[in-house]
Amino acid sequence: MGEMELFVKMLEHIERFFMSNMDLIVQLLAHIAVLAILFILIDKFVQKMRDKITSSTEDNSLYHLLIITAKIIKVIVALCILGSFMQCRGYSLTSVMTGLGITGLAIGFAAKEMISSILGSISIMIDKVYKTGDYVIINDVEGVVEGMNFRSTKIRTINNTLVTIPNNITADTVVQNRSDAEYFKLIETFGIEYDTPDDKIQRGLDILNDICEKDNEIQPGHKTLVSELGENAITLQLIADTNTNYWMEFLNIKDRIYKEVLKRFREEGINFAFPSRTVYVRNDEN
Repeated sequence: MGEMELFVKMLEHIERFFMSNMDLIVQLLAHIAVLAILFILIDKFVQKMRDKITSSTEDNSLYHLLIITAKIIKVIVALCILGSFMQCRGYSLTSVMTGLGITGLAIGFAAKEMISSILGSISIMIDKVYKTGDYVIINDVEGVVEGMNFRSTKIRTINNTLVTIPNNITADTVVQNRSDAEYFKLIETFGIEYDTPDDKIQRGLDILNDICEKDNEIQPGHKTLVSELGENAITLQLIADTNTNYWMEFLNIKDRIYKEVLKRFREEGINFAFPSRTVYVRNDEN
């Protein structure tokens, strides 16, 4: 009997709580329902846009930008719903916004670098600076973009090391995206000795022309010339357009041409120059 009375009193307390706080409960549930509906609508919009983006392009930077924007909108919506609820409860919205402003300022100072990185991420994605799989040069880091998130970009270098660069640094520096080139231009120089006869100098230029004409990855219209009379060598220059915009394939083309140039020059007796200096000694003896 005692337990039954205790249970009845507990129900009475719960009933009195609900009756006395009915307005609070209704307002709270209404705001939660509105927040849930808005979040569902945002998620549905993101899903629809994601399907369009992934079906029209392989560039996932737009999708990352969409996700970031959706999260920011959700935060703004949640703050607006919270402000509306507190306004309904009789709190001054101005005071609430002032308090949130002071709190946000403190958080902003504490998370300055992270906020800068997020803004940098948005800038990179809007400008389409690069995407996953692109070959880029950022400052002194050169390699393939392996991944990008809200804070940083991960680059796999030629040495197979993984370098992480904060996006705020990337957004404020010069980025070379080699994968965005229509094709790569080959500009190479070969230094030969000064005592090389004129006919062999011309033969060296002919060899460079012949190598390019026989290589299927070199476009027509290449040019060879004597470009410089340097301190230690006569410089022969090759300028040619390749058929690839894939960096590793471009390196293979350079490797193939270098090897062929070495082989053909050696067969013709055309010697490559190396740093040297001639010293004259003056004899002042009478």
